[in-house]
Amino acid sequence: MPAGRDPTTQPGDSPRYRQILDALLARIEHGIYPVGGHVPTEGELCREFEASRYTIRAALAHLVEHGMVERRPGIGTVVLASRSRRAYQQSIASLSDLFQYALDTHVEIRASTLVALDAAIAAMLGAREGDRWLQVDSVRWTERGGAPICCTSSFLPERLAWIGPELPGCVGPFYAHIEARADEPIVRATQEIRAEPMPAHLRPLLDERREAIALCLIRHYFSAAGSVICSFNWHPAATFSYRMEIERRG
Repeated sequence: MPAGRDPTTQPGDSPRYRQILDALLARIEHGIYPVGGHVPTEGELCREFEASRYTIRAALAHLVEHGMVERRPGIGTVVLASRSRRAYQQSIASLSDLFQYALDTHVEIRASTLVALDAAIAAMLGAREGDRWLQVDSVRWTERGGAPICCTSSFLPERLAWIGPELPGCVGPFYAHIEARADEPIVRATQEIRAEPMPAHLRPLLDERREAIALCLIRHYFSAAGSVICSFNWHPAATFSYRMEIERRG
């Protein structure tokens, strides 16, 4: 690298490995490390960034995971692609990240129906079989007319069903619109991730084969009055990854 400050690096409060990763991503994107070329060795990166091998390996592991580089024994780290080969990665650390995710993507509501819960769904919602909830089915895209990210079935308790007709025009995530309109601030949220066969009725929407595996992210939001909304988000496992960062504090 030429002497002086590297224009592809940016200061910030993000973890050290993330800062290094961002610098490497920018260099690959700008052709400083071209496709077919090599990323510097771990030792060279350690010296340049004044970082440990553990930190450098964490940054390189992200590039490997996304199919951008390949680490070959005796040869080094070879650049395979200038951009991630994964269709979509969702990185969530807080409710504000979920809010931004909703702003950065496009959702289309396909159906909104008041339904009587079957036993399986009722158990997931902590409700009684036969209780009436509003089911809102939607598809989320990277952008209008872009690649589909997931199909979602959201359930609102009957006391909040009156908000359903407003959801097609709301800005941001459904939970934020509901808590504002109903004056029920979210006090708790849970998330469960399951790997299951893609439901047959969703395969055509996501262009998936019969044997495809889906990642189902189940998010449930609660106010002091109880359930506000629970969403079942079905993602194609082959083109979706979910990433969390956990920091030790104290």
